[in-house]
Amino acid sequence: MAISRFVIQLVSNARRRIRLLFCIVVAALVLSGCSSGERMVEDALANTDRGLQDLNTAIDQGRVRNATIIKQYVRILKSSRPELAPLLVELENDGTTQGPLFKSLKNRFQGIKDNTEQFPSWKEKHAELVAIANGANLSIYNDALSDTVNVIADLSRGELARVNAVSQEVEQKMNKSSDYGAGSQLIGNPHYGRWSHGSGGSFWAWYGQYAFFSSMFGGRRHYYNDWGRNRGYSYYHDYGRNNYTSRSQRASQRDVDTRARKQFGSRGGYKSPYSKSRTGSSGISRNSTAQQQSLFKSQYAKSSRASKFQSSSRNCGYRTSRGISRGK
Repeated sequence: MAISRFVIQLVSNARRRIRLLFCIVVAALVLSGCSSGERMVEDALANTDRGLQDLNTAIDQGRVRNATIIKQYVRILKSSRPELAPLLVELENDGTTQGPLFKSLKNRFQGIKDNTEQFPSWKEKHAELVAIANGANLSIYNDALSDTVNVIADLSRGELARVNAVSQEVEQKMNKSSDYGAGSQLIGNPHYGRWSHGSGGSFWAWYGQYAFFSSMFGGRRHYYNDWGRNRGYSYYHDYGRNNYTSRSQRASQRDVDTRARKQFGSRGGYKSPYSKSRTGSSGISRNSTAQQQSLFKSQYAKSSRASKFQSSSRNCGYRTSRGISRGK
């Protein structure tokens, strides 16, 4: 009996040692993973900081082609359509470091750098830094400014040429899209307005400095459900949305989409604006084309891959002109 108890005790002690060793190995692997992740975040911080500084310098030195075109187009259109001057002044800012696109990139980066923006894991922080760095890439940023160039071109009633996109008439035929008037490329872009909620659904409300877009068409409302089915091509929606949308703006977009899905989905007429990409780009850089591959599938679509990433990312718990075409 004594020998039997001794053997049982030995086996029990061995099991406890094995469990302890296993826990130590797992803890070491977790700590190693988190440490490696923190190093990746630090490297991404440095890389993104350099990218933003380089972009700032390029804009100031006039080396961003579409930023230069914006200034030229504004000067021409102020002369031919002086009634548009207040709106053109705002759009001209897009070609400077005071424009909403550049300022948003800087603010998002600063929120990560000073830890005022909190993330569930280092993986999500790293992904946000990569998106900001991509947005600061010179060729991608130049492509992103094509929306503003083309809005000004459309305001010129054909006097000025579109860049990086086919003509308005051709684009509408290609996508069977509706004509939402001048400025339509900016509808749904959170740098220029927001979706306001009403009984008839969410409708687009321009920020005050861009309210002229609304007044030009008698204050006609553009509803999310209709726009989602019939929107045309824009760089922001079809290429740049991941790079040029903050986390809070993404959350707002998901909320608007959820509201519309609940309100109109049962009628069978609901379609997400990001269920598929629209065609109409011309002469977009290779960097932008590569980005588009990861943008569609819709960020609103549920997938097992996304849920697995969200689950695994919490394991460490780390907190803290090319082609130019006539506008008409």
